[in-house]
Amino acid sequence: MTLLTFLLQALASLLAIVTFLIVLNVQRQMLLPGGVLGMFTWLLYLLLKEPTNVIIATFVAAIIGSCCSQILSILYKTPAVVFILAILAPLVPGYISYRTTAFFVTGDYNQAIVNATLVVILALVISIGMASGTVVLKIYHHFTYRRNRPALKKQQENQDS
Repeated sequence: MTLLTFLLQALASLLAIVTFLIVLNVQRQMLLPGGVLGMFTWLLYLLLKEPTNVIIATFVAAIIGSCCSQILSILYKTPAVVFILAILAPLVPGYISYRTTAFFVTGDYNQAIVNATLVVILALVISIGMASGTVVLKIYHHFTYRRNRPALKKQQENQDS
């Protein structure tokens, strides 16, 4: 992939995701952060697709996008669903779903079954990846809290005395 193609993909994904968020009535202040997150997710997917495959690239992009959406929801004090929608938009296998339908309509059932299986696998991978991203952040929060707990106890004891 050339640099120009990469930059065009970035621009197109940013515009598409911001437009998608406008259609869903997302607050005006959240359009740019959501669009940038969606663009980042799409570019990560593109970078991972070549050395691995579509399934692994989707899974990793879903995990990282989910973590970033949780963090951005805390930073912007807004529901995480705004950012989750932004990372869902580039990961959903719309073109493969379209081709599956086209293969069924034209009677090429072997290709239709192969594509339908891939669509189902990608849908599962996206949902598992997004849930895994949330779990990763919860585990990270748990371990940082446990590591800082002695310092918190000492601070609380100093306040009590």
